[in-house]
Amino acid sequence: MANVGLRMLYVGIKNEDGTVVVDATKGVSAKGVYAIGTNKADMNLGAQTANITALSGNPVKISGNNEVVDVTNPPSSPSVAITANLINPEVKQKLLGRKQMEGGIWVDQDKPVYAGLIIETQSPITLEPVFYSFGMGIFTETTQNVQTNTDTAETRESDTLTFTSMNYDKFGGKNFAFARTNGEGFDTKKLFDTVFPGQTLVTTTGTADPADDVTLHGGISTALHGSSDNQTGK
Repeated sequence: MANVGLRMLYVGIKNEDGTVVVDATKGVSAKGVYAIGTNKADMNLGAQTANITALSGNPVKISGNNEVVDVTNPPSSPSVAITANLINPEVKQKLLGRKQMEGGIWVDQDKPVYAGLIIETQSPITLEPVFYSFGMGIFTETTQNVQTNTDTAETRESDTLTFTSMNYDKFGGKNFAFARTNGEGFDTKKLFDTVFPGQTLVTTTGTADPADDVTLHGGISTALHGSSDNQTGK
């Protein structure tokens, strides 16, 4: 589907059984889901891109009797290249599966940390929220390009993560899902419950858009659904 803009990225760390970790210390949020907004108080500056690739496999033609008689339909193997202006540093380390030691030092662990991801964009006609969801996968970071400032320019480096998707039982064994709020039977809570089982970020049935919470964009308002949530992820 054609899309306009990048509204929000939602992430959450998974338990071994696929449920989300609802704990701000062990996971990324006391609600299980962390929204990478633009509120500087939360040490976030929003995302620039979420480039999804390999949504389909590479079909192979099958020939017989000098003609093409069939085409294979191999499984997809999607990944998402994420570029963000700034992701809360502690949240980022947790998503990468790093563990904090004494003295505030974060180090890699031998075992990967599994996570879920929802990318929210919009329809170019209706501007309704559109969601690309990944129920299980891992985040990796392969580069860190630190450059000097000059006497006339400040050199910034973005956060660049790659999310590699895996098969997910709640998607019927597939590795990604698509939804839009004007789609028949759509429910925001059901979407978030499916991708992040056990989450409490979205608690109201309907089509309310979590990204509309102004506290995620540097504003001040009542927290989502009238509950308390500072979205710090710490």
